[in-house]
Amino acid sequence: MRFTIILLITLLIFTVFVMRTNQQQEFHPSKGEQLVNATLASAAQTIKEKYDIKPCGSGAAMPGGPIQELILCFDTKHPYSKWQLRELLIKSAKELLNQINENDEIQEFLKERPFTIKNVEVIIYNHDENGRCLCDPEISTARISQTVLIYRTVDPQDSFKFKNEYEESYEEALKALSTH
Repeated sequence: MRFTIILLITLLIFTVFVMRTNQQQEFHPSKGEQLVNATLASAAQTIKEKYDIKPCGSGAAMPGGPIQELILCFDTKHPYSKWQLRELLIKSAKELLNQINENDEIQEFLKERPFTIKNVEVIIYNHDENGRCLCDPEISTARISQTVLIYRTVDPQDSFKFKNEYEESYEEALKALSTH
């Protein structure tokens, strides 16, 4: 019995020591990751201030080190039309591109220089005034990715399914904006 108690106390002390050691390990992002984080934060803040949309996420595709794509996500505060979403996607993507291409420090970490519209992704989650998701026929999500703009509507009968999806190329979207 005494041996069991000593063994349990020893295991407890060992476990506490191991847990404390693991908690003390720190993560130090690479210079490239630091630049990505700073660039995304700066671009998100600028877009928020210019267009009154709320940043809700960001990301990067950088397998093995070189940055291949940067991503920003936003929530709207009220419903936007397809035309408004198109304009917002293009302006936001251009703002992100400008911040990347004007940053001399990040250039050495980019897979392609300069970054183009195919290297950025912007997603906008379209909401009503109460922050709820919109259902078909209104657009619930809009995104620009790989030079394609995609607009999706949610099925009112099943909010986990998209009902409709509309696509247009970046060039088509620019043309539509210029004729409006």
